[in-house]
Amino acid sequence: MQVVWKLFWKPLTIIKSIKSTITGHKKLKRYSIGFLFAILAAILGAMADVLPKPILEGNASFSGLNPIAMVAIIYLLNSIMFTGLLPKKNPVNEVGIRNFLLLIIIGVTEIIATTIFYLGLKNTSAVNSAILGNSDIIFTSIIATIIFREALQRKEYFSYSTILCGSIIIPVYIDLAANNYQISQFVYGDFLIIFAGLFYGIEMNVYRYLSDKIDAKRILQIISFVGGIVTISLVFLLQIPLEFEFEYMPTILISGMLGIGISVLFIVVAIKNIGAVRTILIFSTTTLFGIIFSHIILNEKIISLHLIAFVMVFIGIILLRTKMTD
Repeated sequence: MQVVWKLFWKPLTIIKSIKSTITGHKKLKRYSIGFLFAILAAILGAMADVLPKPILEGNASFSGLNPIAMVAIIYLLNSIMFTGLLPKKNPVNEVGIRNFLLLIIIGVTEIIATTIFYLGLKNTSAVNSAILGNSDIIFTSIIATIIFREALQRKEYFSYSTILCGSIIIPVYIDLAANNYQISQFVYGDFLIIFAGLFYGIEMNVYRYLSDKIDAKRILQIISFVGGIVTISLVFLLQIPLEFEFEYMPTILISGMLGIGISVLFIVVAIKNIGAVRTILIFSTTTLFGIIFSHIILNEKIISLHLIAFVMVFIGIILLRTKMTD
């Protein structure tokens, strides 16, 4: 009887071992894909925060592209791209009136935020803008607490204080100290980026009412279309020149279609493979990549306080990782 049992048990053990190995490989592959897409999203997001600066500033032969015109070009290109990516069997009327109105609000809020951000980027350093961009976390929480009555737990005070210090206080202090504690052009740019964070915070809170059933590409298509229509209307109404040097076109495409558009889709892929918590933690390295790109591409100086600010923001996000996925 023992011989018969051993004859059956050994193959069963081998089969279980093979199944376990296959499952492990599948899980590892899924995690690898998720990690890769989250890192790519962070890299592309950082590029969108750094690359537009030379276009906005201009040079000796070019006065610089107006931030509104920049946003108009980016969002119109994104609306075309996402329209092409959507299947024809998924009509826009399936979104519903309520969700469509919410997407219009999100679209308008986002282009206001992006325009103000680019205006700030034009006036301050790209290194500081990469760090200050995290201020939306603070505003998202403040709005949720004041308007939606979300109570902050006592243990979250330290987390938000750490992010506040890293994302706002230290970067502003750096520019104030560098300019003899006077409100310089750089400090003005810093405050504009912080102000942009307020609108990004509003946008994040509106997203909570959006249906989970809508395709991410459809959301991005409608937001981009709304943003493009609003900004191009402003370009014509305010007679803002759309002239820019053709050599900047690849930068606009990378910043807009990849940095603002495709990066969001990569985040969705990452969330499906490794979950929201891991994705948020990996994507928070956007700040670090922004600091690195600012130094490599724009030759901006990085000081120890910049790195301290990033570490503080990263620690704060780690401590808030559960709340940020609710």
